[in-house]
Amino acid sequence: MTSLACHPRQSAVTFAALFSVVLLAPGAAPALDADGEAAPKPHRVTASPHRERAVAQLAKGKFLVASRDLHDPNFAETVILLVDYDREGALGVVVNRPSDVALIEALPEVNELRKRKDVVFLGGPVARDRMLLLVRTRQQPPQSLRVFDRVFASGSLTALRKSMARGDSIRAYAGYTGWGPGQLDMEVGRGDWFIGPADSNAVFSDRPTAMWDDLIERFSGDWASLQ
Repeated sequence: MTSLACHPRQSAVTFAALFSVVLLAPGAAPALDADGEAAPKPHRVTASPHRERAVAQLAKGKFLVASRDLHDPNFAETVILLVDYDREGALGVVVNRPSDVALIEALPEVNELRKRKDVVFLGGPVARDRMLLLVRTRQQPPQSLRVFDRVFASGSLTALRKSMARGDSIRAYAGYTGWGPGQLDMEVGRGDWFIGPADSNAVFSDRPTAMWDDLIERFSGDWASLQ
């Protein structure tokens, strides 16, 4: 299967601007395999009717679960949370790849992190020197946007500090995944991804590396039921 495109999102969507706020400390960004450059425009794929129905499910707040046939090392056995999706493209973060980098190493100016064990997650191959935060909370943090349920996305250190002070669940992602207009639809149409509702318990699980195994059977079974 061909490798996936990793286009930086070029649109006025507010979510894309979140990544311009938090800049990682020099040398703190976890290493990723992709070069983060825009891939060639993909060839159009004619999807079968059941895959067209799957494409119709794409929306902010959905999980993308990589199919077993997806061997691109940047995306194999990944689960991506879509934080933005519209006709201009899509943007998401890989939620099941924790790194060995402590969050305090990436954000040394945030003293509140020194007593915590948070690590940086590998959010994707685009803008890996930037960070996006996901927060699960009952009260919307400042400078944040709702993704689904009680989960909000932010690039604000103020939001991070206030969320930690409240005891909210947080995740920090270096980089993101991006698709240009129609790209993600094409990838779903050819069977690269299964789609399902996002689950905040999964996003903030203490077993993130088990997430793909936990979801692939359920989501691929849901897809099979559409055939």
